[in-house]
Amino acid sequence: MLSGKNNSGFGWDEHRQLVVAEDAVWNSYINSHKEAAQFKHRSFPYYDQLTAIYAKDRATGKDAQTAADIIEEIDAEDVAITNTHEERNDFHGCEADVSLDDMDLSGTQQQPAINQGDSTFSKRKKKTSDASDHISSTSFNDAATLLAEKIETVGVEISRSIASEVLIQQRSEMTLQESALKLYPTLCEVEGLTKDERYRALSKIPDNPTQMLIFFSLPSSVRLGWVRRFLADH
Repeated sequence: MLSGKNNSGFGWDEHRQLVVAEDAVWNSYINSHKEAAQFKHRSFPYYDQLTAIYAKDRATGKDAQTAADIIEEIDAEDVAITNTHEERNDFHGCEADVSLDDMDLSGTQQQPAINQGDSTFSKRKKKTSDASDHISSTSFNDAATLLAEKIETVGVEISRSIASEVLIQQRSEMTLQESALKLYPTLCEVEGLTKDERYRALSKIPDNPTQMLIFFSLPSSVRLGWVRRFLADH
């Protein structure tokens, strides 16, 4: 009401931190609201801070906020509460602007009002924390699901790779076995190779699979020289 246009004759004294109005306006209001009498001469040193904390929720509604707004609001409220406590200490050490004669000393509800505000803030912060925890839990579940899918995909690829390597190895072993079976007959076909050289080659060449594959890839005309060089090196 203090910041709006329709203020019913009330205003705000920024210097004294008071709600101000003509006596007739106050008296008319008090007649309808007896409990308002104690606030006629009472200052509200935390009005600006409370407005900064609660004005946004009153204007937009809590449910209208996004998760980012909630987290940002918590940070802003923490700073505002810290400033409030600091200013509260300063306020108790300062001389009041309003004289003791004008103050209604029987009203001692200022501290409970502050406690009520702290309680409300705690509830709002708990709700915000619950919302943040829910968001974090949802994000964690999504991340876990995505990670599981990635692991499954990688597992399938690894299985395929292993199967491919096993197949290649099996084919290679089959080729080597076939070559080993054909080695002796092929050595017998090499002209000029002695019986002793044949047996020595038969015992050494299978121990070197790569060399055996090379032997079978050579034309017949050069196999004699290749076998003799191989036996000299091995």
